[in-house]
Amino acid sequence: MLKRRIIIVVIILFITAFGYFLMIYLNSLKEPPQEKPPQEQKRFVNTATVLYEHTNVYVEATGRLASLQYVDISSEVQGKILAGNIHFKKGQSFKKGNLLVRIYDKEAYFNLQSRKSRFLTSIANILPDFKVDFSENYAKWVDFFNSIDIKKPLPDLPGVNSNQEKIFLASRNILSDYYSIQSEEERFKKYSIYAPFDGSFTQVYLEVGAVANPGSRLANIIRTDKLELEVPIEIKNIRWIRLGDKVKVVSHEGQEWTGNVVRISDFVDPGTQSINVFVSLEPSKNNPLYQGQYLKAIFPGGHLENTMVMPRNAVFNVDQVFIVEDSLLKKRTINIHKTNQETIIFSGLEEETEVVVEPLIHAIENSKVLIIK
Repeated sequence: MLKRRIIIVVIILFITAFGYFLMIYLNSLKEPPQEKPPQEQKRFVNTATVLYEHTNVYVEATGRLASLQYVDISSEVQGKILAGNIHFKKGQSFKKGNLLVRIYDKEAYFNLQSRKSRFLTSIANILPDFKVDFSENYAKWVDFFNSIDIKKPLPDLPGVNSNQEKIFLASRNILSDYYSIQSEEERFKKYSIYAPFDGSFTQVYLEVGAVANPGSRLANIIRTDKLELEVPIEIKNIRWIRLGDKVKVVSHEGQEWTGNVVRISDFVDPGTQSINVFVSLEPSKNNPLYQGQYLKAIFPGGHLENTMVMPRNAVFNVDQVFIVEDSLLKKRTINIHKTNQETIIFSGLEEETEVVVEPLIHAIENSKVLIIK
């Protein structure tokens, strides 16, 4: 039994040794692999040839459209609110001169007519005295008496020729009654409120049928035929914008308008750290404008001589770029005159220099590159 185990172990060791030496023999027959020389990695870069010329400067920014005029309509008299020529509702548009709202005025109307009638009686009572004491002015007061129509505003009061005539009129309360009636006529106009411009109701606080008191807010209206675009401009770009500049305004849908710079703030908005520029705009039938709309304004800032435009993302370390010199990358510092959203306007490199116009990742100075125009 022991002898059999020894034979098995010897056979296993023999097979293992045979396989090991056979593997070594076969490996010796194999030709060694040929080593390939390391290939130099080529890097391609996009460049542009520096050529300075006249460069137009534009400032682009987005702003919010607002009405040129906001008006709070308040009642100056007391009475029931009546409907005007248009619906007294939020969102209702109107034209200049439309009757927006009316306060019940019958009582005030009859009181005014009564005052005018009493005044007419007072004038009739002083005419005989005028004929005797102030005959040179009698004809004027007769004409004034005849021209009074209690349904119409009072005509102008005749001129007073002397102090005696003034004393006479004051003693009969003619002057005080006249100006008191004129005051009531002005107050009576406040029972009807007319549109001061083309616009729309943005808010209505009291409905038709409610009772308004002096000082009650009735509605809020805005002007819709004259609007302004309020555009926040970075402080560094405000020097390119001037009053009266023509401004191109575009919407996200591609509609275009032309406006004018009408105001430039002389202070910085603390929230945005920018200066607000206001551009006047007028809607048209084909290109309407709406308050609250966001639009992009393009300001013609002027021009710069001996400059060039390149992509903004090709600049690193604030003011450095790569150039290609003898097929090697070199760092250079440039002078940046204007930074736009995607481009910069610069100078500072010699003309005919090949400047890299794309961002380079892990680029090292003096690396060998191939140029792609």
